[in-house]
Amino acid sequence: MSTPYDGKVSLWHVSGGWVGEATIEALCQTVKQQCPVADAVFVKTSNGKYWQGQYDTKEAMEINGPSDIARWVNALNSVGLEFHAWAVAKGTDIPTETARIVEACKVPGVKSMILDVEPHDDFWEGTVAQIGQLMAGVRSALGTSFHIGISVDPRRNYYSAISPDTWRSYVNSVHPQVYWELMGRTPRDVIDETYVVWGNYGLPIIPVLQGWANADSIREAQNIARSVRGATGLSYFRLGVISPLQFQAINEEVVDEEIGPDYVKRYYGWEKIIGPGEAGYADGTHTGQSISSVTTSFVSARGQIVKHKKTEANRDTVWAQWSPQLPTPGLYEVSVYVPGRHATTTQASYHIHGINGVASELLVRLNQNIYYNVWVPLVVYEFTGKKGSGQVNLTDLTSESSKEIAFTAIRWREVLEQEEIPVDPGAGFDPPVGTADERMSGDVWPGKWYDATGFASYYTTVGAAYHTGADLNLAADADRNMPVYSPARGVVTFSGRGSGTWGQIIVMRHDPLPDGTVVWSRLAHVTNRLVSEGNRVDRGQQIANIGNAEGQLAYHLHFDIAKTSILESNPTHWPGNNLNAVLSNYIDPQQFILTHRPPGRA
Repeated sequence: MSTPYDGKVSLWHVSGGWVGEATIEALCQTVKQQCPVADAVFVKTSNGKYWQGQYDTKEAMEINGPSDIARWVNALNSVGLEFHAWAVAKGTDIPTETARIVEACKVPGVKSMILDVEPHDDFWEGTVAQIGQLMAGVRSALGTSFHIGISVDPRRNYYSAISPDTWRSYVNSVHPQVYWELMGRTPRDVIDETYVVWGNYGLPIIPVLQGWANADSIREAQNIARSVRGATGLSYFRLGVISPLQFQAINEEVVDEEIGPDYVKRYYGWEKIIGPGEAGYADGTHTGQSISSVTTSFVSARGQIVKHKKTEANRDTVWAQWSPQLPTPGLYEVSVYVPGRHATTTQASYHIHGINGVASELLVRLNQNIYYNVWVPLVVYEFTGKKGSGQVNLTDLTSESSKEIAFTAIRWREVLEQEEIPVDPGAGFDPPVGTADERMSGDVWPGKWYDATGFASYYTTVGAAYHTGADLNLAADADRNMPVYSPARGVVTFSGRGSGTWGQIIVMRHDPLPDGTVVWSRLAHVTNRLVSEGNRVDRGQQIANIGNAEGQLAYHLHFDIAKTSILESNPTHWPGNNLNAVLSNYIDPQQFILTHRPPGRA
């Protein structure tokens, strides 16, 4: 699904009183001089039922109706910039708000409208029914082809407050406000949470980055959003607070270097991305059926089509081919964009052609199930540059019969230079309980702690099930309110209350170990949660206290380790009687820790 923001850099403007320039023309010149990579300006046209001019203090820049918007459009277009409108939707006067939004969008040259629908004071105040009334009126007047986006607070605790499913029927893109310094966090924390919360919404995500942040953190945010999460466009909030140093960082928004998951820093040149339905992609079946009859499609978080189907255990029935036409022989990185849904195969087999020294093709297997709306590098190899060089083939044959395989976008990037980055020699896992000395010992579990249930054991305490991990205890409720520690470094992907007897839960995605292993841990029935989603945590950092599922169970810590991303998308995942689902998604936490200890443990 293409958007008006693809491949573009945009800047947000709120009010004339919030910038130093006296006129629209002067502001346009500032943008061109300070930010030559900018393609568009998002201009606020209304706030609820009022035109934005009601709140402005500079007459020359006020917007009080369509004629003022036309002045803005002409001034921006004269220096090669697009005009995109944005408005705060409040829901307090539906007929007037509808009229304001429609009038703005109908001005020639207005490329799109973004509605700010944050669940905070002075933003949306209406009901779910009023969302429908407002948007039905807007769409009735504009039709379905005019692009409308929503701008949101991307943190999980604000997701349901805006009734996202209701907006979904009427809008075309999501513009999450990634304001890491304002939130007291890092760019990666907030971007990761954004894609966990909104990644499966089914619309393209165009991040709004904090333009007044530290310049180096802006560079970091750009690289993560573009190169890791696959954002097709970026915008920056807002004109009037972005300094020359920050503009300099924005001007470097094209990703030209990155440290990969293999701890190699690479510098990039030429780049190409091909997805289903685009030039260079082809697919079909070996059965005579049409491809549309055996695959299902949806739109990924980066706005491209993803096709998926059930895997095949014994024969390939569907094939796909990506042909990039590399410009020259040389070193290239080949990456796959793995979506957050319908990609559960652990053995997607990519056949890569035209590698120097490889007679026919290189087979690379990818566990799609452990990734979530990210680019995943397959190989960095020297390609011959001959016809067909760089071509990638994939079929649905994985030797699995109960999984799904995704046919999605593939990216080629020319590697101009690369250098190895030392791996953290202290990476590893400790138990999540015990004193500091006990956690430093070689005992798992430490001290007098014991596992009351056992991994994959059948038990009936809260209903018949095979256990996904360990239930860590001290005798006679001595573990009551004892500290719970992060077993390893990572990022919190969920911190909140679960359903049923889960009580409060913390889920973390841990940093890659030296051998590249990535796992997720879940710590449940806790109390006094000390971390929030998106927070980075260190090994041994206290994150909670042991609880009793808010009075539903005896005091103990439920602790499991997942080898797939199931806990990132479903923090309360519980296979119950399905032992195969336990073994497919989880690892014995005691054995995993024993074999992945940090250096220096006795």
